[in-house]
Amino acid sequence: MRSDIRRLYVAAMLASLAVATGCSGDSDKPTLDEATKQLIADGNKLLSSRELAATGSATATESADQETEAGCVKGQIQRFFRAQGQLTGPPYVHSPGTAVGLIRGLLATQGYQTIVDDLDLEDENLGTTVLLNPKTGITFLATVRNGQQPNIMIVGKTSCYERGA
Repeated sequence: MRSDIRRLYVAAMLASLAVATGCSGDSDKPTLDEATKQLIADGNKLLSSRELAATGSATATESADQETEAGCVKGQIQRFFRAQGQLTGPPYVHSPGTAVGLIRGLLATQGYQTIVDDLDLEDENLGTTVLLNPKTGITFLATVRNGQQPNIMIVGKTSCYERGA
């Protein structure tokens, strides 16, 4: 029961965080096209990284090829990069916290900053991190979990932009 409440809390917090970070009005941010190119580059770098390969593998399921209003105010759009995959080896070999830590470390070297105290969200079966690149407005959420498929889920997104801007 406590686990269900915790997961509900995490989901609610991440949803509110997505709205807060995804629709900020920073005039110095890149254009949607520039941000989309950077999102794809950062996502692909993560998927091909030795950090991810150390614990598992993932492949892109969406490569920012569609505009969506999800998470934005009416009239604004953003793009998503999504990937999913599996941990390698038996569950006791790679903990979700370790896998998320490696992902977080790689994104930090690319200018991303942790925006959620992920230690409060982790347990032996769940690791998660949310990072934001303040220069590009791109946010990445990585979740790694034991016992549920897929084990690895990665979502990257641009900020929200005015349609046609």
